[in-house]
Amino acid sequence: MTKTTAIKNIDWLVAYDAERDGHKYIRNGDVAFANDRLTYVGPFYDGPADETIDGTDRMVMPGLLDLHLHGYQEIHGKGFFEDLASKHMWMTQLFEYTWLLQEDDDSAKAAMEASACELLKSGCTTMAELYCSHELPFEGWLETLAGTGIRSYACPMVQSGHWYTPNGKDHLYTWYEEKGLEDFAGSLDVVDAAEEHSSGRLHGMIGAAQVDSCTEELLVKCKQAAVDRGMPMQTHAAQSVMEHREMIRRHRKTPIEWLDDIGVLGPQTLIGHAINIDQHPWINHHEHKDLERLARSGASVVHCPRAFAQWGDMMRSLGGYRAAGVNMCLGTDCYPHDMVEEMRIAGLLSKVASGHVDLLRTEHVFEIATLGAAKALGRDDLGRLAPGAKADIALVDLKHPSMRPLRDPIRSLVYSGVAAAVCDVFVNGEQMLRDRELQMLDHEDVLTRLQAGQGRALTRVADMDWDGRNADEISPICLPVEYGNEPA
Repeated sequence: MTKTTAIKNIDWLVAYDAERDGHKYIRNGDVAFANDRLTYVGPFYDGPADETIDGTDRMVMPGLLDLHLHGYQEIHGKGFFEDLASKHMWMTQLFEYTWLLQEDDDSAKAAMEASACELLKSGCTTMAELYCSHELPFEGWLETLAGTGIRSYACPMVQSGHWYTPNGKDHLYTWYEEKGLEDFAGSLDVVDAAEEHSSGRLHGMIGAAQVDSCTEELLVKCKQAAVDRGMPMQTHAAQSVMEHREMIRRHRKTPIEWLDDIGVLGPQTLIGHAINIDQHPWINHHEHKDLERLARSGASVVHCPRAFAQWGDMMRSLGGYRAAGVNMCLGTDCYPHDMVEEMRIAGLLSKVASGHVDLLRTEHVFEIATLGAAKALGRDDLGRLAPGAKADIALVDLKHPSMRPLRDPIRSLVYSGVAAAVCDVFVNGEQMLRDRELQMLDHEDVLTRLQAGQGRALTRVADMDWDGRNADEISPICLPVEYGNEPA
């Protein structure tokens, strides 16, 4: 049965402009969609409508896309990781701290649901959920993804080994190459099941965990599987100085150079981070060709600015990558999963890194979070409002204090707005946020379960730390604590 919904009298409609492959504003426009597809975007819709929504005092825009997060895991670290970095490992958190907070099945489910809640409330309609393990984060992972209401790319990331540090200054590897190949076969079953899911909101993404934890054979198999299935593939690369040094030691090549040489880069390949490339001042390689390699190959880079800013690092610069011809996307990686904030941090840090404002303007940041991400996924029906595209739509309340006074709504949203300005969200034509209330998840219940899960994870930190330190020794509470009464 077909249901047609119309949003009429929209103050500011962000419509796709095919002539320039970008967005444009339409004042006092209308949008209509039948089930999961947009049927009309423009002025004066006079067709049938089973439901009509008033677009007065609203900006209607395409849903944002978050193409890199570990929702099931990283949000456990809120209030713990923010001031941590390995001083003897070029300030990265990766090798010493990443795995300290071990989720259990219950907390992993709550964490992934909490991440989806945050994303929907910030106008995001698509997320790529990545996990690096030989097994699903918890039983019923795909069903839980479908139950969040957000469009999801399920990305099980396989690996041939993993890194660890025995002392906080060296990083070593434990290898299990045959097991990695076995896990790869299992990961294909997962992505195929996602594609076949009845919700219509689940999709598959091939994953290879990290450039330095995968053999050439495994990476090539992942790339070929992506090509064969017409799916995107994602891996982490150029995310730390330590990784760069390791790849130079092994191959006398930068991580991006090696991926290019073994044929893994290409239009279906997404590189998570690619911050510490050859031109980065912490790397200062003898030649600067990584951007050229990325652009020539057609690979996409998923930039997660907040996560690296927390470690004192940043891309040099997002605007520069884009100007070099690299297709750019955004991800939230760890937390918070707020795409409004992520766009703002991306734009501001790019201005700081490049030293001027014209290299990356507001419209470019917004395009990266919409059209750039859709291109990386090989989709021409996401990240835009145009007839035939998916009905993935976000409505922004232009009367929200963070949006006023109002002159240019996208500019206000990116540089002054907050997620609370987003009032309604549709995914695949279904309303997942109505008047700021989630329709498929109980956010308060999710956070209660997550709080309990974080508490359990904190008690296990000493078992995971190389030096046996507990959570408070590694990350003390940032202010002295006094109790007025006996603690409960």
